Amino acid sequence: MGHKVKQSLVSSRIDFFYYAFRNVLLVSVPLLIFSIFVFTIPHSSAEISSGADNIQLVLSTSCTVNAVVTSEHTVSLNGGQLDNNVGNTKLSAYCNDNNGYSIYAVGSSGDTDGNTDLIYNNGFSDSYNIRTGVYDSNNVANPSSWAMKLTAGTGTGIDPVTGESVPTTPPTIINGFDNYSAIPNVYTQVAKRTSGTSMTTDTSVSGSYLDATYQIYANSAQPAGTYNGKVKYVIVHPNSSHNTIPDLDTAFAVAGKMKVYEEGGNSYYAMQDMDSQICSFVGGTGASTATQLVDTRDNNLYWVAKLEDGKCWMTSNLDLGIGNTGPLNSNNTDISTTASGSGIYADGYTEKDGVWTWTPASTAITSSYYISNTSVRPSAWPNSNTTPYSAEGGDTYYYTSNATGNDTRYNSLQACKNASHTEDECKRYFAGNYYSWTAAIASNNSTNIGSTVGEIASNSICPKGWRLPNASQTDNVNNEFGRMLYKAGITANVTAGNESVGYATGGLNKLRSNPYYFVRSGNIDGGTLYDPGAYGNYWSSTVSSSIYAYLLRFNGTVIYPARNYNRYLGWSVRCVAR
Repeated sequence: MGHKVKQSLVSSRIDFFYYAFRNVLLVSVPLLIFSIFVFTIPHSSAEISSGADNIQLVLSTSCTVNAVVTSEHTVSLNGGQLDNNVGNTKLSAYCNDNNGYSIYAVGSSGDTDGNTDLIYNNGFSDSYNIRTGVYDSNNVANPSSWAMKLTAGTGTGIDPVTGESVPTTPPTIINGFDNYSAIPNVYTQVAKRTSGTSMTTDTSVSGSYLDATYQIYANSAQPAGTYNGKVKYVIVHPNSSHNTIPDLDTAFAVAGKMKVYEEGGNSYYAMQDMDSQICSFVGGTGASTATQLVDTRDNNLYWVAKLEDGKCWMTSNLDLGIGNTGPLNSNNTDISTTASGSGIYADGYTEKDGVWTWTPASTAITSSYYISNTSVRPSAWPNSNTTPYSAEGGDTYYYTSNATGNDTRYNSLQACKNASHTEDECKRYFAGNYYSWTAAIASNNSTNIGSTVGEIASNSICPKGWRLPNASQTDNVNNEFGRMLYKAGITANVTAGNESVGYATGGLNKLRSNPYYFVRSGNIDGGTLYDPGAYGNYWSSTVSSSIYAYLLRFNGTVIYPARNYNRYLGWSVRCVAR
């Protein structure tokens, strides 16, 4: 005779967040006071004088948000049972304007954003966790699962003019969340209201709202115990035109992203959360759009900005060491999951549960500046086109002299500061790491992607959401280095080719100034640093032959948007948002 399994599936506790996005309501009330005195002076004309007193009132947007658990998200189930309406939470917003809002959600079990499991708390492997998913009554082998559903509600608000109670416009549930859907593992927009936010802070008035409830199924093989999960909801106000957003920091907030790292009292969004939508939110370009993001692979901070070509770029050099960091996989690195076992995936790649992981064939070369004697070089010195490596640049900074001569190189931050430069000035010109092209495209054998001119590598060591820029000597549209330089006014034209396109007036200084900060950090060849302070060299994603790839190269007098060089040389890397 079978037995029943007593289970307690507890708590998808609602954490409620509200972000104010530097929006202000400007009410300009000009008060003109005219004092007119007319009088007569013999042999003189009459004169009229006037004065104006202009008054401007600035009212900040003010919102109150409310989350009320009307039914606890707690249920006891027996094995093989389904509960379609676990708990209820009412989410509502009240603001002093009429601009609407957006709502984003993400699974956050174990206080980890992106974790969509109901976590088994009896000390066993997470293989017992209940995964997100929608129950399918036609599947006789249903796995245990849980899902979420939102329902829009029409309530009442207060008319700000008459003070009367009026019906409110309900939000619109989007992306399928009006039916049970899997808990999202990234912040996903689930509802929006284009206008009509209730103009009252009286939380006894129901306002516009939505209800959140959950579906949970426990199959007969699910172990008895307690399971805990969580969903975070972010209400973003207003639901305004995104092209009014002034900078990337605000754009990340509007997209519902969460800051993941704190250093020195400041917190930062993740490089890995960048996407093309976030970049498109920002209305302007240039220095005013810049922010710092953290690479979650090693917690290095990087400046990024939306530049005049309309793309979002890293504006500091990549400093990831491929031999001394954690796993580089499609969850944190620019590695495509639409792959086969051939091509770039033929060497060093493994796949599990849809996640591709790259294991470099060789590790980083430390202190490569000082390896000049072949007897002390690593035994497997990467001197071919098929071996990846990153050469550690060390704590090295290049301060631009804004002249055609070489930049000054400092081997420590303190040395740079001692030369009367600010810490920020020094850090903007950080050398970062040097990479062979094979390493830059996250490969153990770069010849596997072929030798067709113009072929673009699918992967890179850039953070997830970023990639290597494309370059071309024949296609101006896809010559991203060239177009970025031209749109920024650094070069006088966007002509592709191996030869210098020439700086525009002041172009060299602009290349090395805010927000671009390109560094003339030289290159690594055979373990030796060449041309420090003289040449800047940045890999692209693009093949130029079986042993060459394109890069951006410049010095004090010439600039090459698409120069071809040997893949084994160690150059700098900057990434552009996908």
